[in-house]
Amino acid sequence: MKIFFNKRFEEEVLSNEKLRTTILICMLLFAVIYLITTIALDKNMLPINPDVESAVLLLVFHCALLVFEISTLLWINHKIKKQEFSIEIFNRYSSSFVEICSPGVIIFIMAKQYNSSATILHAPVVYVYFIFIILSTLRLDFRLSLFTGCMAAIGFFIISIVLIRESQVKNGNITASIEYTNAVAKSTVLFMCGIGAAFVARQIRITIDRSLTAAEEGNKIVNLFGQQISKEIVEEMLESEGTLQSKLMKVCVMFIDIRNFTAYVADKTPAEIVAYQNAFFEIVIKTITKHEGIINQFLGDGCMATFGAPVALKNPAHNGVKAAMEIHEELKKKVLEGKIVRTSVGIGIHIGDAVTGNVGTHERQQYSITGSVVILAARIEQLNKDYNTQILISEDVVKHMSHALPADSTFIGKVDLKGWHHPLGIYKIA
Repeated sequence: MKIFFNKRFEEEVLSNEKLRTTILICMLLFAVIYLITTIALDKNMLPINPDVESAVLLLVFHCALLVFEISTLLWINHKIKKQEFSIEIFNRYSSSFVEICSPGVIIFIMAKQYNSSATILHAPVVYVYFIFIILSTLRLDFRLSLFTGCMAAIGFFIISIVLIRESQVKNGNITASIEYTNAVAKSTVLFMCGIGAAFVARQIRITIDRSLTAAEEGNKIVNLFGQQISKEIVEEMLESEGTLQSKLMKVCVMFIDIRNFTAYVADKTPAEIVAYQNAFFEIVIKTITKHEGIINQFLGDGCMATFGAPVALKNPAHNGVKAAMEIHEELKKKVLEGKIVRTSVGIGIHIGDAVTGNVGTHERQQYSITGSVVILAARIEQLNKDYNTQILISEDVVKHMSHALPADSTFIGKVDLKGWHHPLGIYKIA
């Protein structure tokens, strides 16, 4: 479980790192295009009117940072492609350090354009620090966001001291105490923003952890109970908080019975019997699932399947008949391939209204399909022995089908079924 969470979380972190890097690339592209355009056309469009040397320095620095971020993005894509989701701690912190130092370099370059270098400390360029602090939350690492905030505060404070002292040398009439106070205040704000970003990153991480835990627990429940009952039933039970309300649905019920099963297992070991059952039911389960049916009950030498409950189908009769025919063909194919011993089955199918839902007490419940349709499907399956057939379906099934029956299908006639008050039309499919 822990290994699963770590892997999934590393995937999430790498995905967020890719998003963060992509955002930075887009911003840097805009900055580079803006610088190139304004320098080439009209330098007055810039926030300052730089000399050529400073303008080129700004452009070169932005291009270098852009190359760095593009290289990072290519490296991330390479790791994703190779399914390597972990990022070394050194790479994470070194990348963060390079990025958070970049606003300081930009401030230093732009400061040369003012008579008083400290003036740049009040310019909007200082807000670039906040962009990197905010984006650090996508790394989902408390310490890394805190590190980013600390480096931003320290970097801004150091460059503020340098520029204030330089301004004092160039222009002695600045009020150094006020400038130092502003530098301390802004550095403190950057540090506090780093703390806030760190807590946001931690909260996002906790939320993702909870989501992954809930998703894995849900999958575990579905997989665990899906081995005992249908996954469709499990999913509906989870949606309805464990209770499936009884309701009337149009369902197609199929009973499958292995012919001469008792005689076959008489001289077989338990391991041989289970191996045979597994081989047989693998065919049955795959085929029924393919045609949107579910296995309601395993009967040892057969099973009961339902089409149209708990998930309603547009034409359950059609799905049921197609599944029966495919099971018949798959069995013949596997016998010829030697993957299963010669096996003959009896399949009976009927359609009608049934009450579906949980039956039992609060301590013990079971999903059940109840109604005469179940009884009649079982009776029809038993008729295969009398008519030496393998697939029999009721006349009602034929009426509900959207496609015609196979060409070699035969109407057997009206048949009296045990416990039923009137004869039922029966068709032979195979």
